[in-house]
Amino acid sequence: MTLLHSIFLKIALSMGIVMYMAYAIPTRQYNNLYLIGISLFTALFLPIFTIVSTYLEQQTFRRTASMFASKLAKFVWQSLYNLFALGLLVKGNVIDTSNLRMVGGLVGAVCLTSLVSQGLQYLAIMMSNHGKGNRFANVFLALSFNVIISALAAIGYKKIQVIFIILGLVLGIIGIFISLVTDIWGIVPSRGGVGLFLGTFNPVHKSHMAILKKFIDERHLDKVYIHPTIIPKMHQYLLDKGMIEIVKEDAGKRYYEKSALADPLVNFFPTGKVLYEAENRLFMLKTAIKEAGLENKVEISFDPKLYQEDGFYAIIKVIRKKHPHTQLHGLLGTDEGGMLLHDIYDETRVKPYVVLRRGNISGTAIRQGKKGMTTPKVTEVLDFLSDFKAGQSGMLFGKKVHVVNNRLAVVDE
Repeated sequence: MTLLHSIFLKIALSMGIVMYMAYAIPTRQYNNLYLIGISLFTALFLPIFTIVSTYLEQQTFRRTASMFASKLAKFVWQSLYNLFALGLLVKGNVIDTSNLRMVGGLVGAVCLTSLVSQGLQYLAIMMSNHGKGNRFANVFLALSFNVIISALAAIGYKKIQVIFIILGLVLGIIGIFISLVTDIWGIVPSRGGVGLFLGTFNPVHKSHMAILKKFIDERHLDKVYIHPTIIPKMHQYLLDKGMIEIVKEDAGKRYYEKSALADPLVNFFPTGKVLYEAENRLFMLKTAIKEAGLENKVEISFDPKLYQEDGFYAIIKVIRKKHPHTQLHGLLGTDEGGMLLHDIYDETRVKPYVVLRRGNISGTAIRQGKKGMTTPKVTEVLDFLSDFKAGQSGMLFGKKVHVVNNRLAVVDE
């Protein structure tokens, strides 16, 4: 896909048109140079704006372990842009500041616009996570609605301003302030319950095991369920659409790359292009749990069909049914995957246990060949996957193991 065919770029250009029409039609200022200029700027700047916004959100979470802080950073960045855009429209006489009194003046209009935007985007992405609509289409509709209603409110339609204020407060609570509540809830001491440790475990390493033990001890958990990602839902969607492809399968891993149909402006691999096959990650998880002596505390779940239906939402729903009157606690890190999990935990009323990422141990480093980051037994598994090719067999932990379709299979128990 060329840059001109980018879905992301089309959304940006469409947003510029929506912004222009939202102000030009009701005010009839079709030739206003300020309006034309800010609309063009929006169309051209939106891709960069989004990249910076995502970066600020991720880096703030990585450094603070606070979802509220990360969303607040995004809110500040969006508000700076909205202040710039609305300020120019005021200077160009597209907006009369006397019409902004009900919404708190220019600053109030800026804050409400940013709150509505974040809340609508949160709902749009949540719906796409549940399989309701396309992520890009949902976000485009959310942003378009925000531009239109904020424009009508800024121009001075009183009834719209009332709706705008209510939306700003409600969506601000949904998009930002719920995170403040769950941040505080997560650090309040609590004893007992059932833990969840969800993620790719690509592969499981020493840090995983260390924070798992700390999680069990500090929350005094009766049990912890671990469920690895099968194929990340976004990867599966993109594979089905032909936007990414598996270019190589070797040493128990699959290697992804963008296809010719992929959008050049979208990062489809925020957690990496290399993924150990789900069965291999499951094998290593079982090995690590047994090696750590946690078999009496940890249950590893693996339900590809259930995961395919609704991802980790479905897994949490099943676990909650097993423990209907028990508090669920969710362990997560401060990487991109941790941010996604935090939103899922917030939606499903799982008490978060956030571990600030420290040190240089990571799945990415291990996949790149770094040594000493996995436990001895897991290291043996990784070496086995590197040494044995498809169709070959060998001995692993006293058992005959066969490599079938890039996956480990125990031949005899």
